[in-house]
Amino acid sequence: MITLNSLAVTFFQDATSSAHDVHLMRFYVAFIAAALMLQALGILLVAIYAAKFLAVLHSISRNVEEKALPLIVRTGDLVRDLTPKVTAIGTNVEQVSYTVRAKIDELGQTVTQLNETIADANGRTRVHVARVDNMVSEALDTTEDVSRTVQQGIRVPVREIAAIIAGIKVAVETLIDRSPFGKR
Repeated sequence: MITLNSLAVTFFQDATSSAHDVHLMRFYVAFIAAALMLQALGILLVAIYAAKFLAVLHSISRNVEEKALPLIVRTGDLVRDLTPKVTAIGTNVEQVSYTVRAKIDELGQTVTQLNETIADANGRTRVHVARVDNMVSEALDTTEDVSRTVQQGIRVPVREIAAIIAGIKVAVETLIDRSPFGKR
């Protein structure tokens, strides 16, 4: 598109405007050349600073490499040494978890049996407590009945004896009152 525009401007210009345009073009070309020189100078400065920065980065990376490489090697050796141990620990943990799970299942069964035993003993205890309660109630009722019977068994003869004694007393007093010796 730009090429076509440039060709159109070249074909349609006349000589007087062409001289003035050439003068302007020289000015623009000089301006563009100066701008390109400034840009080249800027790029050169950036390149110099980038080279310095790369040198600093290179020295830093060399330092890091010198100090980190032995650490990386030791870490690799440590990982190689610890890999079988970690694998063994993992296997042991897995076995322990299976054992613990089995023991927990056994404990669960034992607790279930213990709960059943306690429930059974509790039921039996309730039955026996009820029986003992009935026995004690019957014993107390029987004792009360025996006490009443004994009281009645003693009261009735004592009353009868008291009545007989009272009768004898009245008879003796009457005889004494009627006897010749009793009147004085």
